[in-house]
Order: sequence, then structure tokens, then C-alpha cells
Amino acid sequence: MVALADIKADLPDWPDDVVDQWLLNLANQEGMGWPPPVPFNGHRWQYIIVKPVSWWKKVTWTKESRDCGFDELSLNSRKIMNSMFEALVLGIENGYGGDNSKKRFESCVSYLAVKGQFPRVPVTMPIATGLSVLDGNHRVYSLTFLQSVPEPELKKQGINRPSVIHDVWVAKHADGEVLDS
Repeated sequence: MVALADIKADLPDWPDDVVDQWLLNLANQEGMGWPPPVPFNGHRWQYIIVKPVSWWKKVTWTKESRDCGFDELSLNSRKIMNSMFEALVLGIENGYGGDNSKKRFESCVSYLAVKGQFPRVPVTMPIATGLSVLDGNHRVYSLTFLQSVPEPELKKQGINRPSVIHDVWVAKHADGEVLDS
């Protein structure tokens, strides 16, 4: 079993919250482990962290208020939001409706509707096409969903539309590099 300390040994300056919510659960899934293999050779980590751990060692994190509205997201994050809409709202099977996804989505919508903020700060990286969501797609999609509900329906439910401005973890690479997608 991978512990927080195992990952922090490689990424000591990373906030515990970023490691805990983005990497730790994944590292403990079957076939994953920590650290990711170098080279990836098609290992699942390649599609999650994209770059080797040596690259991520140069990343620093800040908690910042950012616009998390759909139009401010990266192209890839917008594609994910659209796929989540298809799966979670329209019921189209496309790979985004499994693993308790519907329950997670509904829980996030409820939390946002009551508290007006995310239940946990998403993990992001600004890239050329917008804000890339590294961890927190259900949370950000819940916001996107609530932004799309007509005002009369929100009022009927006693919900105030949450702001698109929210705290997020923002990754910055020391050399100014960003992820490709």
C-alpha cells in the first residue's frame, strides 16, 4: 500500500492536499503503485501525469481564486465536461457514468447548491487553451451544470447560482513549461 509519505518522498514540497486527492488514491489502485515507471511504456500513469516525476519535481502549487466557468477551461477539460453531461445527465454510456460517478456528481451539486463552493479545492494547471483540471472533474462539472440551469428553476429549488470564481490548486512549472493537453 502506497502512503502519502511515499509520494512526498519524491515530491516533498507539494501540498498534502494535492498529493492526497490527485495521486494517492490512484497509486493505490491495482497495477499502479508509486513511483510511476520510467519510461512509461504505455503504463496508465502516462495518461494521468503525462510527464515523468522528474518534470513534476519542478512544479510548485498555489491556491488561487480562478474562473472555473466552462469557457475558461482547456479544450480537453471542456471535452470531459461535455462527456460528463452526456453520461450523467443524458444517460449516454460513454465511460463517464461508472464508478459511482452519478453519486459523486449529485453530491457535488448538492454541496455547491448549499455552500456555494467546492467541497474540496480542485487541482489544475493553466495551459495554452485554458484551465486544465488535473483532479476534480466531478466538482467542476457540477459547477458547469449549475451554471446551465435556468434561473427560474434554481429559484424554484431555493438555490442561488454559485459563482464561477473558486479556489483551485494551480500548478506552475519552474521552467514555464505546461502540459500538452
